[in-house]
Amino acid sequence: MLNLRLDLGKMLKGLVTKVQTSKPVAALSSFANESPFRRQKKQSDPIRNGIFIGLGIVLLVFFGSMIAVLLMHAPPL
Repeated sequence: MLNLRLDLGKMLKGLVTKVQTSKPVAALSSFANESPFRRQKKQSDPIRNGIFIGLGIVLLVFFGSMIAVLLMHAPPL
C-alpha cells in the first residue's frame, strides 16, 4: 500500500493564489452588455410632427364647437 502524505494547506494556498491573480476576460464583460438588437437612433419625423399639430388643431376646433353648442339657447316664442 502506498503511503501518500498530502498537505492540504499548501494545496489550498495554491488554489487561492491562482484565483486571486486571475484577471477577468474583457470579452466576457462586454458580452454581458451586448444586445442582439441594433440601437435605434433618435430621428425627427416631420410628417409625424405635422400630423400631431393637425390633430391638435382639429381637437381645439371640436371642443370650441361643443362649447358654442352648449352656450346656444332657443329663441323666445
